[in-house]
Amino acid sequence: MMPAINLHRLRQRLETLAAVGRDPADAVPAGAGSSAGHGRGVSRLPYTEAHAQALRLVAGWMEDAGLRAGCDEFGDLVGQRPGQAALPAVILASHLDSVPHGGMFDGALGVLAGIEVAQALHEAGHPLRHSLAVVGFADEEGYAFNLGTLASRCLVGDIPRTRFAAIKGVDGRTLAESLSAFDPGLPRARVPAQAGVYLELHIEQGPVLEQSGRRVAAVTAIAGMSRTVATLEGEANHAGTTPMAARRDALVGAAEAILAVRALAEAAGPPVVGTVGMLSAHPGATNIVPGRAQFSIEFRTPDGARLTGLCRQIETDIAAIAARRGLACSVAPWDQKNPVAMDAGVLQAITAAIAEAGHEPFMMTSGAGHDAMIVAPHVPAGMIFVPSVGGISHSPHEWTEWADAALGAEVLLRTVLLIDERGPLPSDTLPAGGTL
Repeated sequence: MMPAINLHRLRQRLETLAAVGRDPADAVPAGAGSSAGHGRGVSRLPYTEAHAQALRLVAGWMEDAGLRAGCDEFGDLVGQRPGQAALPAVILASHLDSVPHGGMFDGALGVLAGIEVAQALHEAGHPLRHSLAVVGFADEEGYAFNLGTLASRCLVGDIPRTRFAAIKGVDGRTLAESLSAFDPGLPRARVPAQAGVYLELHIEQGPVLEQSGRRVAAVTAIAGMSRTVATLEGEANHAGTTPMAARRDALVGAAEAILAVRALAEAAGPPVVGTVGMLSAHPGATNIVPGRAQFSIEFRTPDGARLTGLCRQIETDIAAIAARRGLACSVAPWDQKNPVAMDAGVLQAITAAIAEAGHEPFMMTSGAGHDAMIVAPHVPAGMIFVPSVGGISHSPHEWTEWADAALGAEVLLRTVLLIDERGPLPSDTLPAGGTL
């Protein structure tokens, strides 16, 4: 009996998980309402009760799939089964957190498809020579602590424990405090230290697949990204009595800097993108000229040298704007993740699996960051994309057709089987950042 993906079960589980952390009707911001009856948004933030509830729910599905489930010290959900030959693990992973008012497929599809692969193998009585692990990372989105791919970076040691007490979250607690207080009531587990390959199924979160008429793709590389926060300081003053020429308006300077971010990205051309997603003005009253403004800056591109150049150029531009407007300026250290190529051997296996599933192999780069880019320097890694309807993600409008979700899971299953059939994978040891 050949293993087969059960679309009904995959769909039912995705819909059930989407109810955990679902926004109340009055919590969805204007312009972010659902469409086509897809339901309200999901706000499942890491180390919250909704996160703990999700872990308990998904852990039960792992057990049904023949996986031994538990939680590691970073809040990652880990399900494992041994291989016949005790060979290095094939890891199927993505994340279980969401952005505020996000969608139901981002991250969750990859984790639940991994469980579906395990259950298909389990029900078919199909053993693997390699051990199998399914991982649901706790914090990939980066909203809670303003650090993207936080959990996987902790796992591989990119963020050492010595920093945990200094990393402060939006709720005022440090990462150390959040981890200490988080207890989903599951056994302690470890992500396998001896790993042979890492595979991640994800929605594209962009329009390329849909516009090209493709239903599945193999990812060749993940774009690098750099993020920072800039601050402009001027002088708060009375809005009615301060002449325009005498104003040192920090918010006007920030507005000019925000346009400079866009201009730099447009001048660089695709696939470079630049974004300012957060902006605050202080004191924040209608009758006060803003004396201080803070705003985020993010650039993304698959070209590492260009990424560094964009960061340097915007710092120069902001300094010039501040000098011209009589403002003081500062730019926090950049949080930079360099572009990462996927492993050539894993890419070959994924494209072969796509062909086996009856589709012409299609390859593309990812503009979004993923946990795969953190693991890839340590373990051969690959990613599979399925379309996002309208290219929309990080929104209650986010949608992927169920047939495409099932196709992604099928390609994931076929890739696992192809890799397992090839012979013993080389064993790569993940750095001892976590409980490894």
